[in-house]
Amino acid sequence: MSEQLSMDRILKDKMINSFGEPHLACALLLDTSQSMGVGNRAIDSLNEGIKRFKDSVTADPIARNRVDVALIAFNSQVDVISDFVPIDQMPTPDLEADGMTDMAQGIQTAIDLVKRRTNMYHSLGTPCHKPWIIMITDGLSTSTEDDMQKAADRIHEEEAKGSHGRLSFWALGIDDYDSDELFKLTKRVLELRDQDFSGIFDWFSESMACISQSQVGEHVDFGILPENARKAVKDRTIDEDWD
Repeated sequence: MSEQLSMDRILKDKMINSFGEPHLACALLLDTSQSMGVGNRAIDSLNEGIKRFKDSVTADPIARNRVDVALIAFNSQVDVISDFVPIDQMPTPDLEADGMTDMAQGIQTAIDLVKRRTNMYHSLGTPCHKPWIIMITDGLSTSTEDDMQKAADRIHEEEAKGSHGRLSFWALGIDDYDSDELFKLTKRVLELRDQDFSGIFDWFSESMACISQSQVGEHVDFGILPENARKAVKDRTIDEDWD
């Protein structure tokens, strides 16, 4: 308990020292169910992508001081690997794949962390950009239909608050993910045609840097997606080929 209080004080002191600088909270919500470990390709690439994301954002001097990241993994249960910390203090664990896919509880946990972090910004008088949650998954949720509906309703509620919403929820699908399920959660659905996360994590890193350098509420144009990623369509059966 005392260790956690000490960490909270360190983080608050850091933000107080950067008072006036807008901060951006980004939660990485990662599917670590058993299917992500088939052949070890997806989970290994995901681990490398997380490291790449940290290195890229940390290399930007402005983003390094303004971007805070949380790591949440979900399979049969939800594991908060790290609550929000400055990007240069973010751990880079070697995730292992096992279990089912309790997506709904993962979503609820990520939103809880984001809201708590946003309240902390407000209590310190620290300006903050709209937080991001980036969920990466390769398959169907094993949560109940009712729990998934509650998770979807909560995302929609948070995205609708205020004139521009209070949350940006992104879903990245790989392999045999269900696009219909992800579109029930958000309109921001991306997909990979393979299991190489390097390019998409570069895109996320660049997006974090662009937002961190902007004014709160300012419109930001993001770069071009990597060649192995694209915006998803609701019915994948009508658009299986890549351009």
